[in-house]
Amino acid sequence: MTRPALLLGLDAGGSGTKWALTRDGQVVAGGVTPPFTAALLDTPAGTQALAALAAALPGRPAGVHAGVAGLSAGSARAAAVGHALAELLALDASRVRVEGDLDLAYRAHLGAGEGILLYAGTGAVAYHVAQGGAITRAGGYGYRIGDDGGGFSMGRAALRLLTDALDRGEVPAGPLAEEVGQLTGGLDWDSLRAFVYGTPGAAAVAQLAPAVGRAAEAGDPQAAALLTTAAGDLATLARRVQARVGPLPVTATGGAFRVSALLRSALTRELPGANVQQREHAEAAARFASAQAGGH
Repeated sequence: MTRPALLLGLDAGGSGTKWALTRDGQVVAGGVTPPFTAALLDTPAGTQALAALAAALPGRPAGVHAGVAGLSAGSARAAAVGHALAELLALDASRVRVEGDLDLAYRAHLGAGEGILLYAGTGAVAYHVAQGGAITRAGGYGYRIGDDGGGFSMGRAALRLLTDALDRGEVPAGPLAEEVGQLTGGLDWDSLRAFVYGTPGAAAVAQLAPAVGRAAEAGDPQAAALLTTAAGDLATLARRVQARVGPLPVTATGGAFRVSALLRSALTRELPGANVQQREHAEAAARFASAQAGGH
């Protein structure tokens, strides 16, 4: 009897690339490799991220389903990412399916037309897919011009508080300063600058979001206020989509909600009825790959 094939699911974004390998519907391996987005394709960082992914896999998959930040299914960019993955894994391009990370996340939680997905990871977006496939969204424009409420914006807000203290000639102190300092290696400008600008994109600053959560749980009022602000920003995104598609239920997910239960509580205060849930999107992608392969 032929052994079922390995199938790979990818959830690739600005903070990391989560992967899961399944065989016969069961997860056999998984992990996280460096960030990969559509914008990183054909850049040294993208090349290194793909190489790290290939090195991490314990076996060659027979098929791939990938959700990648910064693209839409069927676009030329999605095709380019698909060809890069096919070449990387020595697969025929027909065995690789690529869609946006938001489309993957929506299908992992909701059926078409069922509700609004409020996704907060490195960035933040509210997303609705109608039964006919039409997309209505608010936010998700990237860390340079938006994404308020996501991990990057929380990390940036924390850094602003600390650098404001530096501008006043003060030494930053308290749980938030301690948590951030442990990650950045110091709270002087040289240390902060090296941490923030030493890594391209949003990844470094987004890594500070859990520090905000830990500080808030330790009683830091400034950190708690940052979580409240983030929850308000996220609720605004969901309400903007509701204003266009109707009062549909909101399902909230993404890594930002893992930074602290206080953020989840703040969101449900700002947006009563919101359902915060976590699912492994890379595993969902692997299941979609299995469905495409007919389970083989």
